[in-house]
Amino acid sequence: MTDRGDKKTPQFVAFQPWRVRIAIAVVFLVLIVGAADLVPDGPYLLRTGPVFFVGYTALSFAMHRSVAIRLEDHAVDIRQGWRKARIPYEQITKVAVGPRTEWWRIGRRRVDDGATGYLMGGPSVRITTGTESVVVSAEESYRVVGAIQRQRNHIVEARAADTERTGH
Repeated sequence: MTDRGDKKTPQFVAFQPWRVRIAIAVVFLVLIVGAADLVPDGPYLLRTGPVFFVGYTALSFAMHRSVAIRLEDHAVDIRQGWRKARIPYEQITKVAVGPRTEWWRIGRRRVDDGATGYLMGGPSVRITTGTESVVVSAEESYRVVGAIQRQRNHIVEARAADTERTGH
């Protein structure tokens, strides 16, 4: 949970495991060193392998470091690196525990059934609207599902009470 003024905004963050990040960096370094060793006086790209290694590692750490789900007042905010999604509670038709995703499926990608995924590997939450489905990695998926459902129900009930009160 994070504090925003005098009101708490629920936030759930799933981090990419360090062992996965280190494994990616090591594999990339071995490939660069191996390629440079095969062609010692090779093309420009092979001589600048360390620059690509540092750049790729920095990009990986920035883009795929975590996925955050924030339960704002009127919508669910999903953020992974500079990629964002916002799903208004009124559009949500179903929230459920999603599939357990593989450790190597990180980043924003299409899941097997066509849903958009914001993935870190491991447990996930599936948020379905009338037109699309989003799968988001969440370490405590049951807790996240319950929090989204409570917030959605609260918004729907408040809207129904407003409609009854105003007669529209």
